[in-house]
Amino acid sequence: MKMTGKNTTKPVEKPAFHKVAENLYRLESSNGYYALLKRGGKQFRRSLKTKDRKLADRRLNDLRAKIGCLKISPEAKLNFEQAAKLWLETNRHAASSGTVKRREMYIKGLAPYFKNLPVRNITEQNCDRWVKERGAILASETFVHELDVLNAVFDFALNRGLILSNPARHIKRRKIISKQIVVPSLDQFKQLISAIRQSDGKKDNQEKCQDGANLVEFLAYSGARIGEVVGGGEASEKRPTLWGDVNFERGTIFLPGTKTEAAPRTIPMSERLCEFLTRLKAQKKPQPKDRIVPIKSARKCLQTACKKLALPQFTHHDFRHFFATTCIESGVDIPTVSRWLGHKDGGALAMKRYGHLRQEHSFAMIKRVSFDQPPNSVPLQKPSEVEAGKSPFPADDRRAIAKAKTKYNYPWWVSENPLEIFWGQLHEEVWIVSAEKFLETAKQAMGRQVFKQEFTDRPALADEFSARTPEATLNEIVRFAVRTSGANCQAIVR
Repeated sequence: MKMTGKNTTKPVEKPAFHKVAENLYRLESSNGYYALLKRGGKQFRRSLKTKDRKLADRRLNDLRAKIGCLKISPEAKLNFEQAAKLWLETNRHAASSGTVKRREMYIKGLAPYFKNLPVRNITEQNCDRWVKERGAILASETFVHELDVLNAVFDFALNRGLILSNPARHIKRRKIISKQIVVPSLDQFKQLISAIRQSDGKKDNQEKCQDGANLVEFLAYSGARIGEVVGGGEASEKRPTLWGDVNFERGTIFLPGTKTEAAPRTIPMSERLCEFLTRLKAQKKPQPKDRIVPIKSARKCLQTACKKLALPQFTHHDFRHFFATTCIESGVDIPTVSRWLGHKDGGALAMKRYGHLRQEHSFAMIKRVSFDQPPNSVPLQKPSEVEAGKSPFPADDRRAIAKAKTKYNYPWWVSENPLEIFWGQLHEEVWIVSAEKFLETAKQAMGRQVFKQEFTDRPALADEFSARTPEATLNEIVRFAVRTSGANCQAIVR
């Protein structure tokens, strides 16, 4: 017997829209407003996400303005890969060759997820598919880099009038957990250099080992990037560091960096770097246009030495970290280290990256912490003493200050020029001005924060001041020194 029954499935009803104004429609089921516009043969239907008529009118006008900016040109039909390559070529002049290569790699990873879709037709759902499928297999850092390129391409298309909005703007960045930087200790560094310099006795290997050790030492003592030392290929804009970049008289070296605007820089040479280059120059007898290090890499030498000594596999860049960490542990402030490294952010990256320091330094520093009275604290002058006109210095100190002042023909300690106060106190053993005033004038003179513990090495402060200060200003200071007592002129000119 056949069973018969009624089909209870209801036909799907089409949404009912009612036109309420030009390009403005209201959906009957929800009373929400929608816009319907046409440009260049393409229809745009968008929800205005409101039930309020006045707000709908304002949002319709905004949408009209956006659609009015869309270009009706062959560029409007570009697919994602074509738009990405156009973005890359447009911005190629502002990026290094390495950055361009990485961006090409990221575009290659993104392109399959948008295939031949015109960039104008790419939706949030297409971008979500990339997140779901590609994001599952990418490391956090690579995912963030690809997302940055994706947003950059869509923003580029938006600015050129190819799309109305960026369909990837809603995608959240992943949190990147920075890898812990492993820096060789001073003893490990010495062992590494010694191990690299040892060879099997063959002439070719001897030369390679010596050049490899020289490259590692140069990186460790200068903080240079490997590309700044060895340069790039023939077609690259990177050039190597040459002997002509070394100025032994001034104690400086020029590093021809290209990574950032701050990368090409002249830095003061440390005593160890100066000794190393002097020894190398005596051995090589080079010309100014000769490269300081003739090889491109010490990777194999490093791998062999690290394996032999059972150390972590250190890379070229680890010795840049070694330089920065050693400088900070020696008392150099982070903004100065940042400038030596060629960073352009004033020290933000260096603070984030080198805040860990080495364990042995960390334990040494904790021993200096006192909860009774910090060793570098400066006792403040009591307000009652200031009001009464009393001197904050004990009687013996006042006599010593009075005697020190008799050496000078000019009262630099009350000068309105901070350079005169800084230079005068720097070369005076007796504290004529307060520590607070000296720190303030030192900051203005040096162009950086100066710490009290740096006073223990006054010649170093004087040398750094001479290196930082324009020659015309130095000449003014020379005349000031002659006017006061005639002393210390040689130290300034040196």
